[in-house]
Amino acid sequence: MEKFERLLKLAASAVALVVPCILLSGFSYHIGHIYKFGLSHELLNKDMSDVLVESWYIGVLAIGWLLSKWPYFLGFFILLVIIGLATFFIARHAKENGKDWFFQELSKENQGRKILGITQWHWCKLGEMHVELSSRFYYPLVILCFIGLLTVFPYQRGQYDAEKQMKIFAESGCQTEEKVGRCTYLIDTTKNNQMIAKGILISANDKKVALYNNKVEVWQLVDSYLIQKGK
Repeated sequence: MEKFERLLKLAASAVALVVPCILLSGFSYHIGHIYKFGLSHELLNKDMSDVLVESWYIGVLAIGWLLSKWPYFLGFFILLVIIGLATFFIARHAKENGKDWFFQELSKENQGRKILGITQWHWCKLGEMHVELSSRFYYPLVILCFIGLLTVFPYQRGQYDAEKQMKIFAESGCQTEEKVGRCTYLIDTTKNNQMIAKGILISANDKKVALYNNKVEVWQLVDSYLIQKGK
């Protein structure tokens, strides 16, 4: 029972950490995307929960990038294995040749042989100091880098996709079949489904919709308006 409770707590902690990260990456993508069009998030605000789709999109891109780099990760893993095996065989060879300094217990009284003018015991102490000092900066640095990865990469990707959309629209308007360039149409159902606006869908909420048709157009949504993706 205790094991089950511990696993449940770990799962809850993981969810509490992962969900905000997912939402943050999606919101960063959304901000980068609309800013490239020159649209302010205050003009067409969206809750972080509303940009969950963008979050999963960024997650898929990240997984695709990791999969494309698998030879580098495999090479790094093989390098670690080679280093480990080399250390093992060097240690075994040293023991067979009676070089017990490699295995002797080090202390302040028994400081071991000198390496580059410094005893083994002092090397160990320097290593401990290095680990202690680096731990004071390592974890905050990792956290900052992780937050930067969750914000900078999605933001830049949002800007890249927006620029690509504008380029496709400038070349072929609503005629292209490419997904990022397909147009969205604003239909007035009270006027025999008359189209009143078209363009790339930048963003929308329950009150407004922003379209790009060589310029940004923001429309107030009323009950009779229908947003239609493609025709």
